[in-house]
Amino acid sequence: MSPEAATLALSGPRKAAALLITLGTEASAKLLARLPPEALDRVALELLRMPAVDSNVRDAILEEAYAGLFAHAGVLPGGENYAVELFAQAFGESKARELLDRVHQAQQIIPFDFLRDIDPMQGAGLLSDEHPQTIAIVLAHIDPRAAARILTQFDPPVQVEVAKRIALTEQITPEAVSIVEDGLRRKLSSVVTEVTSVGGTRPLASVLNQVGRTNERQILAALAEQDSQLADEVRRFMFVFDDVVLLDDRAMQRLVRELDAKDMALALRPATEALRLKFFQNMSQRASEMLREEMSMAGQVRMKAVEEAQQRIIDTIKKLEDSDEITINRGGTEDAFV
Repeated sequence: MSPEAATLALSGPRKAAALLITLGTEASAKLLARLPPEALDRVALELLRMPAVDSNVRDAILEEAYAGLFAHAGVLPGGENYAVELFAQAFGESKARELLDRVHQAQQIIPFDFLRDIDPMQGAGLLSDEHPQTIAIVLAHIDPRAAARILTQFDPPVQVEVAKRIALTEQITPEAVSIVEDGLRRKLSSVVTEVTSVGGTRPLASVLNQVGRTNERQILAALAEQDSQLADEVRRFMFVFDDVVLLDDRAMQRLVRELDAKDMALALRPATEALRLKFFQNMSQRASEMLREEMSMAGQVRMKAVEEAQQRIIDTIKKLEDSDEITINRGGTEDAFV
């Protein structure tokens, strides 16, 4: 795998941790101190788990971040000692130890974590002889993007069967997880003391959001033939109102022509400013002013009414997408054009 491909395979927190190791403690401490608490915990966890950064990956990360090149060779030391030193410079020794202790306490070994950066073909090969239920257990545990890349390597009938089992398997005992994981890498890596939620329609929707529109349609169509109610439930999670920001301007302009002003005014009441601007910037000035006025005139409304208005907008988006009038950029595998 090339250095560029290696960096693309890293998750956001892992890439951030690799960059902090590359920059050294002095520069990294200044960056670390600016991270929000929720990001800080994720990056700290990756720092603790990353023993070193290969020099080729280091150079690719620096190029990607538009930083200068460093003269270091070989590998750069990471791991717990580096994390302690870095956090001490950023927050002081007392605060650093408190933060890292919190990360240690919250840390648990993630089942099937060894599949995090696996090549999709290798992942599918590893699972090819397994029962669809076993494949479903594995894919339900790992990152939806990685699960989607592995799922698309299977034949369509297997995809549908696995998708169905992900949706229907809402709980699994730790013993079952241990058996599956031990069979895949012959080493038990997780000890869980309680039943863990791993599947359901929402996780399946997260996976399908990443497989590309063609594969998504094939899986949902075949799933609907077997269980139409289950397929409809999955579709409800495929696109939420906040995802409207994924639409390009052309799609937004097509969408607003179909929408009722009252629905938009209701739906946008709890929306972020960025989402509101997405609507306003793709309407005529007069329509935008009328919508703002409608929103300002409305009194208190029930959250149920807001959610119903948002769902009507989502339904309109899905109809436009199904008729190929708009395209949603889901951030996964793109459909091919011919």
